[in-house]
Amino acid sequence: MALPFPMPDSLAPAFTLSSCTAADTDAMTEVYYDGFKTDSRNTFWWSSDKEAMFRWMKRRIRRKMSDNTTRHFKVTDVQSGELVAFARWDIPEGHAAAFGEWIGPADVSQTVAAGESARDGQGEGDLPVTSAPVEATTPPTTDYPEGANPELCKHFFDVLGAMSKKQHAKTMLGLSLLCTSSKYQRRGAGKALMLPMLAIADARGVKTYLEATPTGKPIYEKLGFREVDELAFDLQELTGSSDGIYKISIMVREPKSI
Repeated sequence: MALPFPMPDSLAPAFTLSSCTAADTDAMTEVYYDGFKTDSRNTFWWSSDKEAMFRWMKRRIRRKMSDNTTRHFKVTDVQSGELVAFARWDIPEGHAAAFGEWIGPADVSQTVAAGESARDGQGEGDLPVTSAPVEATTPPTTDYPEGANPELCKHFFDVLGAMSKKQHAKTMLGLSLLCTSSKYQRRGAGKALMLPMLAIADARGVKTYLEATPTGKPIYEKLGFREVDELAFDLQELTGSSDGIYKISIMVREPKSI
């Protein structure tokens, strides 16, 4: 199945870009977990049980793959077959066809190799994971990781969900998850997963929404995102830790004129 965008020139020839399928669930979970575990402030609601988190992440991935309003794309290492990075996008109503045909969980992805004209992929540094590791526009109600504090989970998702409604996020293209394997950082994979979809948003006149970590904020700003609001989690009050206030930037990118 063809991708909804041309192969980005920035993608290194050693990589391929394609749609994710259910067969990628385990690899996606590994990259997902490793990406987010690097900042304990962002994962204050997690279970301390790694296996429980893996089970929860796999459920979330499969559930989102069954949602025809989402699109999942991945970058793969041609030689090793390893998953390099993946992104999940929430598609705004009325624009489904423009952002590519939905790949159901049982479908097989079409892999497209990077062209000969591709650069070596050594860019400005890979993009960080977004702060909300699951869909903020449709937060879970009772499906929390085993061993996690339900009150912390509910607080985290309630706050993200309320902000999503406030910003009318469902009317925008949403980057709800972007993860790159630690082995492949600073190889341009995250950027390659973003730029083609942003180009479609530009052509459609659609805004793009995401939640950014402090580390991610300046990088997303280089891609045209601007902070429109902020969420602050008092981790001392919530968890008793000494991590202080953790802030998530709510960012929106206006479509560029074509």
